[in-house]
Amino acid sequence: MDQPVTLILGLGQMTGEAVARRFADEGHAVIACDPSLKRVEKFSDSLRDRAIVHQEDLDTRIGVKNALAAALEAYGQVDHIVAVPPIPPKTPFVDLDLAEFEKVHSKALRTSILILQMFEKHVAKRVEEAGETMGRRKQLGSVTFVLSLSAQQVNEGDFADAVVQHSILGVMRSGAVDLASKGIRVNAICALRPRAESEDPWLRKRTPLGRASLADEIAEASLYLSLPKSAIITGETLVMDGGRSRLSGVIDDFDD
Repeated sequence: MDQPVTLILGLGQMTGEAVARRFADEGHAVIACDPSLKRVEKFSDSLRDRAIVHQEDLDTRIGVKNALAAALEAYGQVDHIVAVPPIPPKTPFVDLDLAEFEKVHSKALRTSILILQMFEKHVAKRVEEAGETMGRRKQLGSVTFVLSLSAQQVNEGDFADAVVQHSILGVMRSGAVDLASKGIRVNAICALRPRAESEDPWLRKRTPLGRASLADEIAEASLYLSLPKSAIITGETLVMDGGRSRLSGVIDDFDD
């Protein structure tokens, strides 16, 4: 079997790097793309020989196309995509600039749809070229969106993030149904990230495990959702919230 190739779209603060390392440890060839030159330079140095890192504007059709093309040029194929969309800045609802929000929302929605569209075309082309042998596989590819917990639960002040992440979740669920017959699985991870806990420490009292998700834990979950052993899972959301969704009220045992 060919070495699997994973394309990471968006590095985030630490998540993308952790995903790259974990997939590389599993034997995947990894290429990561991010629109921030500063972030690309940082992770190019820290990842070194573990992954190829490129700067690409992922908000446009040409940007997503270039990211996919870079992976094809380096490795000739793409088997898995892990997308880490940017989180909009925290803005009170009353201060929301509707015009600016529309731009952010439109970009996120467009990018998530483009990822699925272009990956489907790539997989279909591979099947056409490889013939019946590849077409009989349980899975031909997977896409995993790594989202914030706002896609599932909303805190005051998270309006922009919640609406954007909910939209991507809708793309994931609908895309999973339409792409299932193509052998492509689409899932999401909704994780409680450290930024929320550091900005609002009181939120920790709403989490039974008392902490946010670790980047390595998100990476491990992303890997699992790409493996053949999870070939029956599609259209699902893996919630990594430390038990928050099961807690009614707050826990007072944690130190402030």
